[in-house]
Amino acid sequence: MLYRLERVHKGFGEKTVLAGATWQHDPGRVAGLVGRNGAGKSTLLRIVQGLVEPDSGRVLLAGGTTFASLEQAVEPEGDEPLREFVARAQAGLRGLETEMRRLEVAIAASSEAGAEGSVEPLLAEHDALRERFERNGGYEADARVERVLLGVGLPRETWDRHVGELSGGQKHRAQIARLLLGDASVLLLDEPTNHLDVAGLEFLETWLVERKNAAAQAALVVSHDRHFLNAVADRIVEVAHGVLEEYPGDYDAYRKLKAERDRIRAKAAEEQRKLVERTEDFIRRNIAGQKTKQAQSRRKMLARLERVEAPREDANDVLFRFEEARASGDRVLELKGLVPGYPETGPLLSPVSFLLRRGERIALWGPNGCGKTTLLKTMARLLPPISGSAALGTGVLVGYYDQEMRDLAPSWTVLDVVRDLDPSLLDVEARDFLALFDFRGDEVEQKVGTLSGGEKGRLSLARIVFGGANLLLLDEPTNHLDLDSRERLEEALLDFEGTILFVSHDRWFVDRIATHVLEVQGREATLWPGGFSELTRRRAAGKAVAQAPVRTAPAEPGPKAVRRPDRQADRQRAKARREVEALEEEVARLEERIREIDAALAEPSAWKDGPRTRELTLSREEAQKALDSRWAAWEEAVQKLEQEVPA
Repeated sequence: MLYRLERVHKGFGEKTVLAGATWQHDPGRVAGLVGRNGAGKSTLLRIVQGLVEPDSGRVLLAGGTTFASLEQAVEPEGDEPLREFVARAQAGLRGLETEMRRLEVAIAASSEAGAEGSVEPLLAEHDALRERFERNGGYEADARVERVLLGVGLPRETWDRHVGELSGGQKHRAQIARLLLGDASVLLLDEPTNHLDVAGLEFLETWLVERKNAAAQAALVVSHDRHFLNAVADRIVEVAHGVLEEYPGDYDAYRKLKAERDRIRAKAAEEQRKLVERTEDFIRRNIAGQKTKQAQSRRKMLARLERVEAPREDANDVLFRFEEARASGDRVLELKGLVPGYPETGPLLSPVSFLLRRGERIALWGPNGCGKTTLLKTMARLLPPISGSAALGTGVLVGYYDQEMRDLAPSWTVLDVVRDLDPSLLDVEARDFLALFDFRGDEVEQKVGTLSGGEKGRLSLARIVFGGANLLLLDEPTNHLDLDSRERLEEALLDFEGTILFVSHDRWFVDRIATHVLEVQGREATLWPGGFSELTRRRAAGKAVAQAPVRTAPAEPGPKAVRRPDRQADRQRAKARREVEALEEEVARLEERIREIDAALAEPSAWKDGPRTRELTLSREEAQKALDSRWAAWEEAVQKLEQEVPA
């Protein structure tokens, strides 16, 4: 155990954020922390670090546990060179090296003076330091600094610049680089993927996995990047309704296991509800009759019964639905030799030419600063091109999403944002529309300047939906959205019958939405068929062939197969279902066992009894391992039921 939260409660005013949160973080575990915006993820990280005191409950730390987080990281300022700022994360190794040099001077001086007796202790001390220096990777320290700087997207030409001169994004990447080079036992990372392009994301994924495997370094990561969570997390911890619940595996496994746990709990809650109703009916009929003692006994049983709570749905649901005011023609946008850029700095890209047809969804893809946003703004006619043209087709109505959300005046209220689009809109109509984007009651009277990033993002998307555009130009539309909102946005865009051009670093989002990828490398923009995974696969195979958008006709449906009764298949299905049900019962039993151990560990007396604490902790670890194993077996059994056994 590195640290453990015990029944932690935390509220701000009338809002309760954490309500009895209990969870334990073990060495070498990289846990993804997920939950809706405002659920308490960042608050939890601050409580773990000791920056915020819980209202009740406690955080137990194992001896020697140290934390490092972006929140506590040193802000890059002043005239220190970037490389030096990052390298200071390895101050311990530098101290060892300095001491080794001092001993080498002392050894040389003793040898020259002929003081043989005084050399041996110095040599022994130097050998011990050198072994420690080598064991901790001291001889690779400089190479490690260079690898991390390049990995997070800070090129060599920035290394000698003063950190105070860096841009905001570069300072953020410098903080991440310094954090990664430190030797804390737990990294607490709140949205570490911000300001990183795809190459930076992939480097961070590789580094975290390497450190977990080589040094058993643990991490607690808050991220809305599902691809990133799949790459680094070996468990997902969900914050919902003030409590924490752990799921073994990556984000994909979490979604499956959460759905199954909710199904099991809903079934158990329904069975218990029926039991309670039957028992209460028995008590009513017999409390004054011959079976009074039985009725009284059952009343006591109900009073002691621990109620099974059915899964609760989140009240804050966002409903995105993009509907065209009118359909456009087939030729939506045609670029002919379009060169984006600025008069003062010149062209950013070589001439770009392609035809965008109705229904296509193209992702603009490339590293930070390559010109994607400028190209998108030029297509939206918000910036004039250096040369060339971008011609809209017949009946095209453009909706543009600005990642900086400059279309939202800070002095406006949320209601004003919608009224600006249609002054004739009735107040009740505006409120009903805004409720679809989770703005309800007095929230619609809030000033835009007081909204969070996620709230502004939803409001900006609401403007596009209200406008009924049939060509969506979206610049990082998933920024600030939580995972549930991202998935709702994806569903809405997949249902949208119009045309989409978008910029995003979210690989999952690109994979799900894009029919093509317009990749920017250097000054060239190349159009590829498929999404991110297809592009990665083609590159790995060395077969990536650029081409214009391809439209294929759907295959003609073949005749439906005639199904005949298959008793053997029926027996197989029954056996597979019994196996799934048996595993579900074991899962429920093990989860109950872990809850019992957690309750015992939460008692103050437990931590005063060392042997008892170790026994409980060991029992919990064994139960958790067994639970992880049963979940894995359950997933395999379900896949067998769904795939191998004919339906």
